[in-house]
Amino acid sequence: MSHRAERPRRGPREPGTRATSLAAMLVDAWDELKVNRVRILLALVGITAAVVGLTGAVGAGTIMRDMMIETGERQSGRTATVSVRPSGEANDAQMTVLERLPQDYGVEHSTLIASGGGTALTPANRLQFGLSAVEPEYEALFRVPIVEGRFLVEEDADRLAPAVVVNEKLWEQLGTPDLRTDPQLTLMLGDHLQQAVIVGVSAVSSEWDAASAYALFSQRDLVLPQDSPPELQLSMWVPEDIADEFAMSLSDQLGQSMDMFASRDDWAKEGAAQLEVVQWAVAAAAGGMFLLGALGLVNINLVTMQHRVREIGIRRSYGATSGRIFLGVLLESVVATFVAGLVGVALTVLAVQNPLTQDWLKSIGVYEPSPFPLEAALIGLGASTLVGALAGALPAFRATRVQIVDAIRG
Repeated sequence: MSHRAERPRRGPREPGTRATSLAAMLVDAWDELKVNRVRILLALVGITAAVVGLTGAVGAGTIMRDMMIETGERQSGRTATVSVRPSGEANDAQMTVLERLPQDYGVEHSTLIASGGGTALTPANRLQFGLSAVEPEYEALFRVPIVEGRFLVEEDADRLAPAVVVNEKLWEQLGTPDLRTDPQLTLMLGDHLQQAVIVGVSAVSSEWDAASAYALFSQRDLVLPQDSPPELQLSMWVPEDIADEFAMSLSDQLGQSMDMFASRDDWAKEGAAQLEVVQWAVAAAAGGMFLLGALGLVNINLVTMQHRVREIGIRRSYGATSGRIFLGVLLESVVATFVAGLVGVALTVLAVQNPLTQDWLKSIGVYEPSPFPLEAALIGLGASTLVGALAGALPAFRATRVQIVDAIRG
């Protein structure tokens, strides 16, 4: 009586074996990429261009967002800015309320602003410009970019001659004096002259900006003419989620008792919808560019697979399973597109972060550009890898259908 020998059962595959198998398939995929250099180069060029387009579009969207935010906040204050203004000329009681409001409500960043006109006397002519008396926090609240010197500080109140910060337009009209020489600005205040010292130069947003200057609020009586009362306001930087309710509450409280009103002035109140439209438009353009690159890769992979029937058949004759062939072909596409993604992201970062681009951003008003967004790099790498998987899945499935007899016929 014969006993059939029992085939030993295979136990579960060890984790180390799985890792070794995956590493072997990655090595095989890389070797295959080196063998088919021309084919892979064509695929890489298309995907790299698509990644540059996608990553660049996301980066450009970030730059446009920064430009819109910075321009808006320089004009109307940080997100969110709530301002309080007297209905007419401020009296002593209203002035006391304005000075105490930030402390009463725990607001960390605020500034009092007295806006008026100024006249500077030069040897050649008289210059008319806008003059605002502000507190040092104004620089942070309104994102004032300083291109020469510095902004105002509390210690400037101890100067015998008031300190002023002029913008580039007024600085050019004055002949761009060297700030190291403590240049003087002669202000005409009715029947007398007032000497001020220029300590800094602020950037203009565009060539159409008017000449303007800043002085300390505590020295407003020294720099602003007394015959025309200045416009007075208090601007406070508050959390965006409470800004609207805070402004309404202040208006209700101060409107009845102090004849003052409050409003939210920052750009985001009206400009957030425009920013969202821009971001969606950029995302749509980026998706379209990447889709074109992905279609090109799919076509290349399908055409190439028709010429690899003999190779796949030989692999099967040596015992390669369908799963091994599927993963091998799939990994070839994934590795290729991942490398293309790395190259595309690197090219985009170099293009955005180089000094020429940074100088151009400053020329259009972006003085505080964000670093290259990490999410853009991750999106580029993730999208290229995903496309590689999708573009390699169909050819990989076709490869599993190849039989040994196909290789013989080929």
